[in-house]
Amino acid sequence: MATIRVSGVQMPVSPKLEDNLHKILSYILSSDADFILFPEMSLTGYHGGFSDKAVRSAWRQIAAACRQSYVTALVGTGCREDGQTYIQTRIFSDEGKVLGTHEKIIPTSGDREFCVPGTELRVFTHRGIRFGCLICNDLWVTPGCGPYPDPRLTYQLGRKGVQVIFHSVNSGSTSIHTPYHESNLVLRALESKVYICTANAASADGPVNCATGVVSPQGKWLVQCPRLGEQTYTYDLTVETD
Repeated sequence: MATIRVSGVQMPVSPKLEDNLHKILSYILSSDADFILFPEMSLTGYHGGFSDKAVRSAWRQIAAACRQSYVTALVGTGCREDGQTYIQTRIFSDEGKVLGTHEKIIPTSGDREFCVPGTELRVFTHRGIRFGCLICNDLWVTPGCGPYPDPRLTYQLGRKGVQVIFHSVNSGSTSIHTPYHESNLVLRALESKVYICTANAASADGPVNCATGVVSPQGKWLVQCPRLGEQTYTYDLTVETD
């Protein structure tokens, strides 16, 4: 068994990359966690109008900060490859290298105005744990956000042997979605016997409609941040190691 310290950041996401980068670097450089999770599109802002040059420069700065602080960061970002735009979680290891990426597989109908879906559900191994990443609608496929089938990605990751799912979110504050979002987190963690660590973007319009925190494999919230404003959590997970 091993103890892994995870941290999640509920931060406001600006349309301006430079504002977000300053916050992300500050959190990484002050972190004592093994893994730190940021919200969906927390680096570039939630849009497709980002500068590729600025994004790649920011990635280099984040990698250097991770190496300096010996922390693995999972950062929400926009990404362009081969002329296509993706919503991505980019994983920067504690060695300052890119451990891997996850591209949002089930973008909402609004997302698809500027991005295309990812195609691969990956599993990563680092610091003795097996984990996967999901981005917002990947996990719950919210009704009303597009006529897309639910491939039950959490269940697929559980079948692949992951112990932890890092779930980056930018879901807003529309309260009608809260029961659906949070019951999905609880039931899917329970079904697949995985920890789900979430980090939502703080909303300027009110309390977020899905909590930032950690759900246990037994379907219980282990820690949950206040829903309003900029918040963080740190929690120690006990997992089996190979």
